[in-house]
Amino acid sequence: MILEWRIPLDIQYFITFREVSRCQSLTRAAERLGYAQSTVSIQIQTLEKHYNLKLFDRTNKFKLTESGLQLLQFADSIVNAYFDAEEHFNKEPETNPAIGAIEALSTYFLPPYYQAYHRKYMDRNLSFYPSNELDVIRKMKQNELDMGLILSPYFSDPELKTIQIREEKLVIVCQPEHPLSGERNLHISVLQNSSFILTEKDCAYRTALERILDEHDISYQIVTEMGSIECVKQCVMYGMGLALVPLIAVQEQIAKNQLSFFTLKDELLPSFYTQIILHKNKRVSSSLQEFVDILSTHPNQAVSA
Repeated sequence: MILEWRIPLDIQYFITFREVSRCQSLTRAAERLGYAQSTVSIQIQTLEKHYNLKLFDRTNKFKLTESGLQLLQFADSIVNAYFDAEEHFNKEPETNPAIGAIEALSTYFLPPYYQAYHRKYMDRNLSFYPSNELDVIRKMKQNELDMGLILSPYFSDPELKTIQIREEKLVIVCQPEHPLSGERNLHISVLQNSSFILTEKDCAYRTALERILDEHDISYQIVTEMGSIECVKQCVMYGMGLALVPLIAVQEQIAKNQLSFFTLKDELLPSFYTQIILHKNKRVSSSLQEFVDILSTHPNQAVSA
């Protein structure tokens, strides 16, 4: 029997197919893979045309059809065999992955994840380098880091892959006796003539705060600028002014009644997310992949305000 010749499918088609089947969404799969949604859609259509199958029920949240479930078993075998061969024949000496993270995340978010990783892989280490968002992104593009962890509105760059972990709540911290302490969903006008302790200039949430203050013609005073959130918190505790920070950074002080907070209306500030950034075209080491899996598979519940 002579089989009709076909153009072989690229391994990436099967990787994309697996990701769409996991996410049950073209959009979410595209975000995780770092592709445009149209690219993911074309790859799925190519698979369906190649095998003359309907792989997803598009009327039911992209659930796999029976044929899709069968192909997924083959796709798992193909992709796993491919990466096993890559790891076996292209082995490079394992080095400690270099991870750049902004201070708020390296101090208040990462420790329990690193503890979970270290308990599971006691013979492996990760190297962390605290910095700001712009510096982390720059070093990723210059191949000085293996992974970045940033806190910002959704980040997208054609050279990098982004994995969104969870949303982080931003709050304005104050002394417990401040007249706005404990208030929620306030109008921006309550900040008129306020004094602020600001984080460094390249901080994404400082930029967002200054933008909304300027857009609403709010007069304010900058008391000082600090490169450390711990320093910012101390200044607020001593009554020097207000500060916009992630809620995860002040939970301990709030629990001890050393600080309090209030929030602005949700539409004033963009949503901020903890996000992993990786190289699009660089193989992720097994050590780093294990850590990425821990972060993305078991995110803590975002704290609520």
